[in-house]
Order: sequence, then structure tokens, then C-alpha cells
Amino acid sequence: MFKHILVAIDGSPYTREAIPVAIDIARKFESDLFVLHVAEHDRGRAVAYSLESPADATRMVASAVAEARAAGVTASGQLLDKPAGHVAEAIERAALEHGIDLIVMGSRGLSDAQGFLLGSVTHKVMQMVDIPVLVTRAKTAALVPEPVASRARN
Repeated sequence: MFKHILVAIDGSPYTREAIPVAIDIARKFESDLFVLHVAEHDRGRAVAYSLESPADATRMVASAVAEARAAGVTASGQLLDKPAGHVAEAIERAALEHGIDLIVMGSRGLSDAQGFLLGSVTHKVMQMVDIPVLVTRAKTAALVPEPVASRARN
């Protein structure tokens, strides 16, 4: 069903949750996994500057590829550098170039209105591509708010 899976990562806790999900699906369908990180750069008056260290971005991709390979998945990765605001387009283009059947991405779980106002990359990708996009949500305790009932007891 899914022979070529792209997992888009940005180093946030939200996208770190997407990596094991993508690996699990790739194992089940015997798929290839393509790890993509799009580093954004912004433009100053005289120079363009990266919003993150190139070494950190390279390590992030290499780590995700190594994790997939350790799980027995054929994996490769790519780091792209694009102007701020063009991440979704880069993900769409990479998906087309690599014959991707499924895109896996993390999300903070914003509403449609919040995603529209904040410019969610996941939201944009979902609107742009004609292939399935699986959106994962972070489950780590630090990201999930405490239930209302337990807060009332404190």
C-alpha cells in the first residue's frame, strides 16, 4: 500500500513523535522511509541567516535515519535550506520527486483557525498534496495538559 514514506521533521517534540510512527508503518508495509528536514533561513538587509545550526540540522536527520535503520527499515534522509515560509512547498516538491505514497508529520493540535492564523506547515501540506498525510500528536507528559479533574483536587 505505502512503498515510499516521507517523514518531515523539525526537531520539535511534536515531530519527534512522528518518527516512530513512520518507522512502524514502514516496517508493516516493508516501505522505504525518507526523512526530510527543511531548514529555514531568513533574510536580513545584507545577508541571509539560518534559523538553526547546519550541524544540528544534519545531526537531526542522521539520527532519524539511524533510528529507522536500527529498526530494520530502509531509510535515507535529506536536509534542504529554504527561505522562511516555504517549508510546505519544499515538502510537497520532495514528495513528488521521491514518489512518496504517504507523508507523516507531527502537529501541535491547533484548531483550523489557529493553524490558519499561525501558518501551520502541517495544515498547508495537507491542503497542497494529493497523497495521504498522517498527522501525529505528541503524547509526552510535558506536552499534554493535566486533566481538569486532577487539577481540581490540588
